[in-house]
Amino acid sequence: MADNEHPPPGQSGRPAPGDAERTPPSGTPAVPGGPATSGGELSVRPPNEPTAIDPEAVRQFQQFQQFQQFQELMRQQKEQGFPQGDPPPPGYLQPWGPPPKRRPAWQRALRSLGGKLATALIVAALLVVGGYLAVDYFLGGPPDQPKASEVGGQKTKNTLLFETNPRAAVQKIYDDVAQGEPGSACKRFTPQARAQFADHLHRYGASCEDIVAAIHTGVDEKNMKNEYANPSKLFSISPEPSDEPVTISSCALGVAGGPPLGKFTVDKIPGSQEGQYIVTAHQAEPDGCAGVPTAPATS
Repeated sequence: MADNEHPPPGQSGRPAPGDAERTPPSGTPAVPGGPATSGGELSVRPPNEPTAIDPEAVRQFQQFQQFQQFQELMRQQKEQGFPQGDPPPPGYLQPWGPPPKRRPAWQRALRSLGGKLATALIVAALLVVGGYLAVDYFLGGPPDQPKASEVGGQKTKNTLLFETNPRAAVQKIYDDVAQGEPGSACKRFTPQARAQFADHLHRYGASCEDIVAAIHTGVDEKNMKNEYANPSKLFSISPEPSDEPVTISSCALGVAGGPPLGKFTVDKIPGSQEGQYIVTAHQAEPDGCAGVPTAPATS
């Protein structure tokens, strides 16, 4: 280019004198070094434009977080003595939630106390049941005899419950009184005879059982249970069974240690095994047997 020639405006490295610096129409300064557009204008970048996020980078970051969670879990299990296993596949672990809330101290203490009380109650119940069974096994007495009202049925047909001769039937009543066994003594009467016995000896109590208990107390205080249970003239009564009712007077038995119990009429229980006897009637006798002959004892 000749010395007297000048380049057109905008073609040299610096602007021609007097030329104004070119700016974009919007007033945004041109970015230095940016590519020129057609017409000589420079390109611009919008302000605060967000950078695009790569989805693959997000996925890899999430997997890295899961791997860190797995490492922490393995460390805790190792400290607690649990066996170590293989790591789970990617994406299996879920984000940790907040730890469970710990119960208050009073709730933990109450729960522990409730468990101890329940255990104590169970043990106590087992001890009570075991003790009852042991007492019943080692100390249990013979089964109660049936009521007199049941004697006429099937109770004595195949079972020997009462005595098989008139003398033993009366002697057993005196023995029950001496030993203080009202239940056994009163079951040796039919219901009608038991009511007669209670009426005739009502000065000792209101019922057959009360009468037996009261007389036993007097005999026991005198320490004469053996004498009362075995009257001295008891053997004057024939032990031979009879098909007819037998009446035995207590005044002829030589009773000692307690009051005579009146006059008994005993009879066989129909259909009973070996012909068992029961009291079917009772009669009163004077106090002290005044005016009553001492023999014969039976009729």
